Amino acid sequence: MDNGTSKKIMLEDKSMLAYEIFGAGFPLILLHGNGNDRTYFEHQIPYFAQNFRVIVVDSRGHGQSTNQQDALSYQLMAEDLNTLFCYEKIQSAHILGFSDGANVAMAFAATYPGKVAKLILNAGNYAVKGVKPLIRIVTDIQYAFVSFLALFSTYFRKRKAVIRLMIQPTGLSKTALKKISAETLVIVGKKDIIKIEHSMSIASAIPHAKFVLIPNQGHLLAQTSPKTFNTEVVNFLMGGEKNR
Repeated sequence: MDNGTSKKIMLEDKSMLAYEIFGAGFPLILLHGNGNDRTYFEHQIPYFAQNFRVIVVDSRGHGQSTNQQDALSYQLMAEDLNTLFCYEKIQSAHILGFSDGANVAMAFAATYPGKVAKLILNAGNYAVKGVKPLIRIVTDIQYAFVSFLALFSTYFRKRKAVIRLMIQPTGLSKTALKKISAETLVIVGKKDIIKIEHSMSIASAIPHAKFVLIPNQGHLLAQTSPKTFNTEVVNFLMGGEKNR
């Protein structure tokens, strides 16, 4: 993958938002999941950059982005994204979010509907109960362990804020999703850690959404089946059946 143009923005609270730009054309913003960074999309960037100006963001507290807040929320991260829009003078963009990145994308699209041209949501959840029970139990145990280590370590104090995103209320709701005006693709693997009925509920709540279920794939769909994922996304964005 060719190197893009790396940039950083100083946010109001002195946190740094890091991102990288590839290609040219209409902007397409990629938002990774919890505990990931922008390298999660290594199989997407070269393909998408053939047609779009791809902006890959390290979310607050992830990758090269820093966080000066004691707590994180999807709305806070959505406001970070709005700062990026203003800094890059972006009037409108496509947004693709994976997992927690999809939650940030939903929060942003509900708050700033006019700034989102098309929206792609992969494995997001508007409620914690949308995650399968076993995964919720594992996450609770992980949070308890990291919370203990956070008493002795700055690193784990930062990790605690990130992991807490997965167990606290999302701040999202069906009412918020109804405010999203962009044409939306909700795409998930059949074996995802998000309940299928929850993903379908997201698609039904967003006024102009369609639902695509990919068989034999799990949470990391973009990495485990990049050709299928990339083709579905580009066909949706370009409005045709190209490359199918």
